[in-house]
Amino acid sequence: MPVIATEPKRFSDLVKVSDNQLWNAGYMTESVTVNEASAQDYEVGTLLGKVTANGKYKIWDSAAEDGSEVLAAVVLENKSVAATTDTAVWVAVRGGLIVADKALELNGETLADAKAGLEALNPPIVVASQI
Repeated sequence: MPVIATEPKRFSDLVKVSDNQLWNAGYMTESVTVNEASAQDYEVGTLLGKVTANGKYKIWDSAAEDGSEVLAAVVLENKSVAATTDTAVWVAVRGGLIVADKALELNGETLADAKAGLEALNPPIVVASQI
C-alpha cells in the first residue's frame, strides 16, 4: 500500500503521563540554547547532552568528551537548528514525566543507555513501553 501522507511526531507521541502540579509550576521543562556544528532538524523525542564549556546543548553522543556524553534533556518540539547558530528549544530537563520509548530519537545510541540516562536525572524521567 502506498504512503498517502506522513506527519511529524507530536508532543503526545512522546509524553504519556505528567505530574500536573510540577508541570504547571514549570519545574520539568525549560527553554534551552542549543548549538550544533551542522544544521539539524530536531524532532520531538530528540535526546540532548549539555556541553560543559559553554552550557549549550547538542545532540547526545555517548562517545563525546565535551559534556554532551551525559544525557541531559529531551526535546519537546519539532525545530530546525541552523549550523553554529544559538537556537532556543523547549525541552524536558527533569522528572515528573513518563515518556514512550518508541518516540525517543536515539541517533545511534541504545534504548537501554537512553533509559538509564533519563532515569539518572533528578528527579528521573521514566521511559516506558509505548502504551
